[in-house]
Amino acid sequence: MKIGARVGAGCTWKALSVGLGCAVFLGVFSTYNDMIIKGSGLATWNWTPGAICVFFVLVAFVNTLLRLIHPSLALQRGELAVAYFIILVANTLTGRGFSSQILPVLTGSTYYATPENNWDEVVEPYLSRWPLPEGRRALWHFYEGSPLGEVPWETWVMPLFWWGIFALALFLTMACTMVILRKQWVEHERLSYPMVQLPLAMIEDDRQGSIVKPLFRSPLMWASFAIPFIMGSINALHNYYEVLPTVTATLPGIPIFRGMATISLRINASMVGFSYFVPRNIAAGLCFFYLLTTVQRGLWGFVGWGGKEDAMGPYSQYTDPAIIHQAMGGMILLGLGMLWIGRQHLKAVFRKAIFGDPTVDDSAEIISYRSAVAGTAAGLLVMGVWLWQTGISPPLVAMLLFAAFIIFLTISRMVAQGGVASMFPPTNAPDFVISGVGSTVLGARGMAGLALCYAWSVDTLILMMSACANGLKLITEVNVARHRRLFSAIVACIVLTLGASMGMVLYLSYQYGAINLSSFYFNNVSQYPFRFMAEGINSPVGPNWEGWLHTGIGAVVMAVLMAVQHRFLWWPFHPLGYPISCVFAGMWFSMFLGWVLKSVILKYGGPTLFQRLRPFFLGLILGEASVGGFWIAVDYFTGMEANTLRGIFFG
Repeated sequence: MKIGARVGAGCTWKALSVGLGCAVFLGVFSTYNDMIIKGSGLATWNWTPGAICVFFVLVAFVNTLLRLIHPSLALQRGELAVAYFIILVANTLTGRGFSSQILPVLTGSTYYATPENNWDEVVEPYLSRWPLPEGRRALWHFYEGSPLGEVPWETWVMPLFWWGIFALALFLTMACTMVILRKQWVEHERLSYPMVQLPLAMIEDDRQGSIVKPLFRSPLMWASFAIPFIMGSINALHNYYEVLPTVTATLPGIPIFRGMATISLRINASMVGFSYFVPRNIAAGLCFFYLLTTVQRGLWGFVGWGGKEDAMGPYSQYTDPAIIHQAMGGMILLGLGMLWIGRQHLKAVFRKAIFGDPTVDDSAEIISYRSAVAGTAAGLLVMGVWLWQTGISPPLVAMLLFAAFIIFLTISRMVAQGGVASMFPPTNAPDFVISGVGSTVLGARGMAGLALCYAWSVDTLILMMSACANGLKLITEVNVARHRRLFSAIVACIVLTLGASMGMVLYLSYQYGAINLSSFYFNNVSQYPFRFMAEGINSPVGPNWEGWLHTGIGAVVMAVLMAVQHRFLWWPFHPLGYPISCVFAGMWFSMFLGWVLKSVILKYGGPTLFQRLRPFFLGLILGEASVGGFWIAVDYFTGMEANTLRGIFFG
């Protein structure tokens, strides 16, 4: 915590109750939106628009009304920070998070088995039965609806129990890891945390003692808020009245090398807003390396170099496999480099955890370093044993968890340092393993275990680890009291949100049939893992040595870039952008615009003008999140479906 900072009200029972109540609401309503309303995704990307929407209503309307009735009824600044932390964590568990991925993966192999794909013989015999629901009738009713609409809980209790153990181990390991790294990132390296700027501004008080928070009294904020809100509303109304026009913020791309690659030109309000708070060298690096990789991709296509690695799954087919492997090499070096840079802090953490070193202060953390280290070790052990029991050999379990947590760590770092609001990694842990060792080494049982990993390690568009990183920064800035209660609140949030979200999916599936809910989840996600598994069994391959070569090249390039960035202050391009350069197309132009605007403002107006214009860029973020949430609420009452505000709302 900040030394000498005033400690405000924090983890009171009122704050915890409000946060957990909002978490359950978000778990239910975000899931209902994904499955029934099919509007703009509230839980798709790491900028967590669902959390922003719920918190905006809480702070700007509910809390303001309570302060008007009686000041003691309202949540104070520290209590609001605690509530937001819990809501933020909840948002990552719904939507494209764990709760919507798990049920399709558990059921797809049985429902989609046909004589043509031969999954009855190729897939089903090798899958462990203990983490999967049994009973053909129960699964068919899940996909096609039950005549009585009742959930057969006896089919689901044990699989959900086993997956609940894995989920708790996974998410608590993420939380413990962020506790271990908080001081290094927040206090030693002083990362910018662009996504924390909006909730900090929303809860800020001033000396006037006004009932309305300062941010919501800013005309500049409301002016920028109106830009994405009006544009999104025009598109939403077009879905009701086709005579109305639509607007889009996507410009025609620029083809290069005779169309072999295209430079995307998409403007996104929230990304421009976040970019304003990103250090300029980091923003320049993110844009530069995207352009460089696009040129590389176009040049390779022009000369006919490259191809496709069939052994890897659909989540690693974004571009040429060589570029993907290079990006993964960069991610590995970035992750290991982060730990190396923070080695002195990590040594202190382990001295405190193992020997109880009194010179190391961990009083600012939500749990002690001893508990955080023990929790991380226990979580990894539980996950390792769990994965081993699904058929993956222990050495490959270690490789899988290493790849997964490198990806999780680097995504969290990019969110905390670069404000990358919406990103996906170039590859994922199961694909890294099968490419690295080959399906011949894994065998049928190993491929079966990797297939089940699609439930938690593949679709990482929204990640709890990054939410914990942002939440810990927020409570550090606010310096909340009784912060040790927060870890228990995180545990409660995981249990309640996952229970609410998965319970809603089960209820809706047996009421209406899962195939009538979301085709993405119950068609694509249900089948991807087992196509991946069947391909590995039917067409076994050995290690991809060329892939390892490109992984090594990417690691060397990243090492050189990190060395240059640390040694030469004049170097303008931060290496953070290199590992995600091949998947940054939808964001780079917005980042570029934010970088240009910030540079011009600082050059001609200095820090004073920069501070005065902060509400404008915060309004862009808040306006985009709010227009998505507003029209989902409208569509709920009108019955409109698939009103996604494409071209305006990011996700």
